[in-house]
Amino acid sequence: MRMFKKAVILVLFAVSAMTVQAAVPHKAPITSIEIEGISDSDKLLDLIGLKKGDLYTPARIQHAKAAIVKALEAQGLYGTTVETKVEPVNDGVAITFDVNKGEEIKIDKVKFVGNKQVSASDLEDNLVNKEGTWFSWIPIIGGGGGKAVPDQLPYDQLRIREAYLERGFLDAKVAEPLMKMDFANHKAEVTYVVEEGEPYTVADVKIAGKVPELKVDQIMEDLKLKPGKVFNVKKLRHDLKTIQEKVGDMGYAYAQIKPVFKKDSQKHTVAVTYQINPNKKVTIHDVIITGNTKTLDYVIRRYVYLAPGDLFSYTDLQDTKKELQRTGFFDKVVVKPQRINDHEMDLLVEVTEAQTGSISGGVGYGSYDGFMINAAVSDRNLFGTGIAGSVNLEYGQKSHNYALSFKDPRVFNTLFSFSVGVYDSRQEYEYDDTETENYTVSRTGGWFSFGRKIGRHMHASLGYSYTDVDYHDYTPPVGVDPRAYESYKKSSILGSFTFDNTDDYYVPREGIYSNLSLEYAGVGGDADFWKADFKFAAYYGMEDLIDYDLIWRYKLHLGYMDDGGYTPIAEMYTLGGSRDGVRGFAPGSISPRYTDVTGHEYIAGGDRIVVNSIEASIPLDMITNNMRLTGFVDYGMIKNTIYKNIDDRGWINRASVGAQVEWKSPFGPINLVFATPLNKKSGDDTAVFEFTMGSKF
Repeated sequence: MRMFKKAVILVLFAVSAMTVQAAVPHKAPITSIEIEGISDSDKLLDLIGLKKGDLYTPARIQHAKAAIVKALEAQGLYGTTVETKVEPVNDGVAITFDVNKGEEIKIDKVKFVGNKQVSASDLEDNLVNKEGTWFSWIPIIGGGGGKAVPDQLPYDQLRIREAYLERGFLDAKVAEPLMKMDFANHKAEVTYVVEEGEPYTVADVKIAGKVPELKVDQIMEDLKLKPGKVFNVKKLRHDLKTIQEKVGDMGYAYAQIKPVFKKDSQKHTVAVTYQINPNKKVTIHDVIITGNTKTLDYVIRRYVYLAPGDLFSYTDLQDTKKELQRTGFFDKVVVKPQRINDHEMDLLVEVTEAQTGSISGGVGYGSYDGFMINAAVSDRNLFGTGIAGSVNLEYGQKSHNYALSFKDPRVFNTLFSFSVGVYDSRQEYEYDDTETENYTVSRTGGWFSFGRKIGRHMHASLGYSYTDVDYHDYTPPVGVDPRAYESYKKSSILGSFTFDNTDDYYVPREGIYSNLSLEYAGVGGDADFWKADFKFAAYYGMEDLIDYDLIWRYKLHLGYMDDGGYTPIAEMYTLGGSRDGVRGFAPGSISPRYTDVTGHEYIAGGDRIVVNSIEASIPLDMITNNMRLTGFVDYGMIKNTIYKNIDDRGWINRASVGAQVEWKSPFGPINLVFATPLNKKSGDDTAVFEFTMGSKF
């Protein structure tokens, strides 16, 4: 009976996999190839061994069909059938493969045999073929698993071996995994057999080899493998990379670093010697730049830290790539050495130009600002010179912002910078709470600054700004100093210090960014105060650790003001929204308040703020990586120590959670923000949805 069923299945498979074709000439050229019924058809086209221009034969078609079935079986899809349609087209043939995907085989059970000192859960963590859970499909959190992927079994064998090596089991052996299929129920059972041995501790760590400039004692402090500790292969790889970088910074680009092990199987100890063969020092013969269809050569070269005649440096090589990516001029940067001989190399700098200029217009909607229209002309890299300029016009139901700016980051190709801008803005603050007084602030002004780059990651600037501020559309408070709500003029000296060693302009995955901005208002005008703003962001990409493009971000904003005689309310801090911090709350709604004798509340603002944000970002668009989904938690604090008669002189704190879709569009970065307040209080206004343009991720 079983043989009969099997025969029936084979007959059905043969019938379903038939080739449908009209009369076609033998060995006619293939004019087109299509694969239908599967989403990743482009990948399959690379595997089937056919391409346009090949000569048609039935044998080639059968070979292509078998390749499709085999590729899908490697993905855990069994019972796949492929029908082929061959049609004459002019002097050739058009071929269509219609794929009916088979069923997924689920991992029903995973067995480990021989593991006594390392738990099954620890061994299973990084495997592909493992039991799944109900949340396995969720990236990162789910951990994967649940689906049989036979072509990953050899790699799972290596992953188990790796797990043992990370715990010091140098003698561990892992047999080839065994997968038993139950096709009737679409289930599989996987068995992993191991021989553990005993864990080894590190007896000694040495560095050997003649490198005259190498300070061994200093490098030893940076190594992760330490005598007396359990051996760990991940620490070994870290040490190899550390030594390679240190030696590379001395010009030894072709140095070979080899770990030599001396095992004591009786004591279960291992002595590790990093043997260095430095070879010859290498100099740069030439720097060759390709791919720059817009950006001028001299603009790129200003960010390249290796020039013809220079001694090779690994750090300079890495910093060059990061510096070019931080400009925002390029979608992709590849900096790689090309060997000429044993003591010379060319440095190849390959760039792919990014869309730095745009003419855009659009309509947006936010739950607080309502409908908004935007028109902008901007370019971060005008005519390929590295100079930035922009004109921005933004109008909404409760706000408008018109701005014109210009910045040359390297005036006459020096380390000096110059920037200038003018603006006109208006922001209406309207609150759902009928007890809180609404108001409008309009600002018109301009600024300019001169700066200089200091080292590779620092920039300092000094400038001046003038602003005419109109505070209006409100009922004057009763019993409160009215001067705080009057219109005024501000004349300020500006200072700024920036540190940035991130690896990309739009989507950094490593490094930190920090900026300290100082303002003294009191050089003429009416306002008189000091203001210090500190912003900090740290980025950590997880792809090297978990093989998935998860990015952790931490952001901090500290603000401090000191009254010098007249600090208008419009200069004070408020919180709420993407612009000011703590998403999910309306702009300006988080603030200390006055209550006048009539019972009306007035936003007073704060002179101290602390805003923390933790974000986790994953890709939504795996092909171009232009769209990401980011979850976040915001926590902000604000208080007022300058004004008297504030209702609450202590810290006011608010928190929120949410997610935002980040799109690096042709018109610039666009963020769609969805947030939920966690501790909304009476008088707070929420903004559960925001639409922002022009801000980096």
